Amino acid sequence: MRLILIFLLLAFPSAAITVSYELSPEIVLPNGYADCTIIITNNEMSPVKINSISFYSSTVEVFPSSVAVGVIGPGSSYTLKVSMRSESVGRNVVEMLVSSENFSISQPIELIVDDKFPQIAVSSPLYLGEVNELKLLISSPVVLKDLRIEALFNATPRIAYVGVLSGIAQVSFKFYGDSEDLRFRICFYNGRSYHELERSLKVTYLPSKGISTNIQISRNVLYHGEAAEISIEIANLRNDGIFQIEVQPHGKGKFYPEKGKFEKLESGEKRALKFLFSPEESGEVVFQIKYRDYFGKENEIFEKTSFSVLESEVLKFSNIRKETDYGKIRISGEVVNYGHRKAINVLVSAFCNESRVDDFIGEVGANDYETFDLEIGCVEFLKLSWWNEAGESFSVVEKIKDYRPESKGDMLPYYVSIVSAAAVLLLVVFILLRYLKR
Repeated sequence: MRLILIFLLLAFPSAAITVSYELSPEIVLPNGYADCTIIITNNEMSPVKINSISFYSSTVEVFPSSVAVGVIGPGSSYTLKVSMRSESVGRNVVEMLVSSENFSISQPIELIVDDKFPQIAVSSPLYLGEVNELKLLISSPVVLKDLRIEALFNATPRIAYVGVLSGIAQVSFKFYGDSEDLRFRICFYNGRSYHELERSLKVTYLPSKGISTNIQISRNVLYHGEAAEISIEIANLRNDGIFQIEVQPHGKGKFYPEKGKFEKLESGEKRALKFLFSPEESGEVVFQIKYRDYFGKENEIFEKTSFSVLESEVLKFSNIRKETDYGKIRISGEVVNYGHRKAINVLVSAFCNESRVDDFIGEVGANDYETFDLEIGCVEFLKLSWWNEAGESFSVVEKIKDYRPESKGDMLPYYVSIVSAAAVLLLVVFILLRYLKR
């Protein structure tokens, strides 16, 4: 607001009037209204007659453009309010002419029309392909009232309310960084004039760092039937949080668990998931990683690791012994675990015809062994079955060679057989001799 005082000395020294005006706002947008208050004060002890106040300009409209005043009493004032409007950008001059019977006064009034305010600018870095926290600065050289900024793109919030702006203010919007042009609608009152205008910002994005992964496998070379632990660490290098993270491993074999997930990773946060994997053959494990951003947009990446599987089984028989004991065959030996993880539900079974006997061992630790001991009437083959920690079952079969077993225990039946055979032989010899003597 500007206050202009004009002291007018009349032709006679003791007579004077004061003319002042106030312009609000001093700066307007094109076709915006500025209110001008004009005060004429009679400082004399006698009345002064003012015929009229008139306004002249080629670029500014004044309402009203001319007013009849009349007599202003001693020590009194006369107040006039007019409105000014212009669509011409720049400095515009209105000539105010105060006319009386004895004098006339011409006073220029300057109205500035500016189409550049309010100004907006981005005060935060923006990243391509991320949900950005846009910090928007808005500035104005004059007071704006009922100011609100509406984002003309997908953003939260849709509208930011400032209220009264005098100088600079900051508002924030969340949005997905994929557009070079960000458009805003700005609504406000400049004086008593309501304005709606659009501003566009051309922004430059920094590249997103995305997410990083680190895959660790407990062993790259595995026996068949062995499980390996695979750990995958996910780090959020983005500048925004990610949500509903889901990790799905793919490969020839069994995974436990089949899928891993967690709800959220803040910017700079990392977290690891562990899987047990029982491979069928040499190859690769591919991890499919899905996640969503603040607005629900899904992203997907793939990471992989490789491994080898030996043809040899992780569990094997060792030192198999077969003995005959009281008419039964006793089979004993060891089950050796060559792997780096334990085997569970280990069972050794002996088969002959339709007969079967079992020895449940349970657990065999990594790089360890357990013994088994079975008794059966006859034996054709042994079967070794187990589960690994990934929840997959395996089995191997060992045929028993037909060799003469070691004897031990009570030898009386064998002696009886020998004596009986000898007695029969003597009887035959005796009968034969008697026959020859005849």
